[in-house]
Amino acid sequence: MKFGLFLEWPNPTLRNWKTLFEEGVQQVQYSEEMGFDYCLIAEHHFTNYGNSPAPLMQALYIGQRTRRIKIGTASVILPVWQPLRLAEEIAVLDNLIDGRLMCGIGRGYQGYEMAGFGSDLDESRGKFQETFEVLLRAWTSDESFTYDGEHIQIEHPVTVFPKPKQKPHPPLWISGTSVESMQLAAQHGMLPLSSSALGMDGVKKQLGSYLQARETMGIPLTQPSLALQCMTHVAPTDEEALEALPYVRWQTRAQRGLNRHDVIDGAVTATPFDGEPDDESFLDRLYFGSPETVIKKFRRAADAGATHISSWMMFGGIEHEKLMRSIRLMGEQVIPALRDIEPPKSLYGELLAQPPVSTEELQRARLAPTRR
Repeated sequence: MKFGLFLEWPNPTLRNWKTLFEEGVQQVQYSEEMGFDYCLIAEHHFTNYGNSPAPLMQALYIGQRTRRIKIGTASVILPVWQPLRLAEEIAVLDNLIDGRLMCGIGRGYQGYEMAGFGSDLDESRGKFQETFEVLLRAWTSDESFTYDGEHIQIEHPVTVFPKPKQKPHPPLWISGTSVESMQLAAQHGMLPLSSSALGMDGVKKQLGSYLQARETMGIPLTQPSLALQCMTHVAPTDEEALEALPYVRWQTRAQRGLNRHDVIDGAVTATPFDGEPDDESFLDRLYFGSPETVIKKFRRAADAGATHISSWMMFGGIEHEKLMRSIRLMGEQVIPALRDIEPPKSLYGELLAQPPVSTEELQRARLAPTRR
């Protein structure tokens, strides 16, 4: 099992951005020291939900401040980028950080953010697909090319330089909880990034859709991988870990506020929402607790097919010192206990045999009551 640190720099109290960002850089540096394999940088715009508007520039800076750890995007929101410029900047970044880049891409889910760029969710799937096709052509074609799509037109032949350091391009991740995302991941050999908010039953169903897509396409099923986004906080005791619950409550409430476009001067309204889970149900999908408790939870994630854990530790304005303690306990106790853990081999056959799942079913899993 591989472990990463996820960052999006939430800023509930509108702290100085450089100070906030520098704390995140220190957290990445410490996670590298403590044995984490990678970090993932989100892309968010225009609100304090996440002050991470320039993921490629941020990744370059972090690459200059680290030596070993891989640096990924989670995710670059393709519909709001000019595709040729994005292809160039990703290639430059991969070269400048010596091939440590992991390129996570996504369609986007926040209409408020996309509207600021003159885009909208209704056309995001088409824009995503066309931008992705241009990226692949730009990175792999030595000959000039054009492109004629519904949303993107490249009328004059172009060749993109430089090419990425990694061939044919950086490893691709895709974030999303739709069946369509899993099919795209299967087709192009991407690592799917799911969410523990689905619950372990939902995660299994999503992995099943990925495996079924691979089987339908005739792609070998050897060593399938699944990354899982997990809100994580490790403390010496379960009781101390639970003290961080208000921070993650802010993050989830702010996300709902952003979904509603409930934003005033860039500040998201983070209030309780209809259907909000109680603490017991909420904690069942969080990775909070002592090292022993969190180890048990991650073992269950492995049983559901997770091979990569993206630990979302920076949420809701939690203090830097508490987050650094959480990273230390992960590195000293949690990661060593789980490094050799793999999903059970019998899981994949079981998931291939399950009935096909729909995107709507996966969304219901996100909202469904948890089962212990």
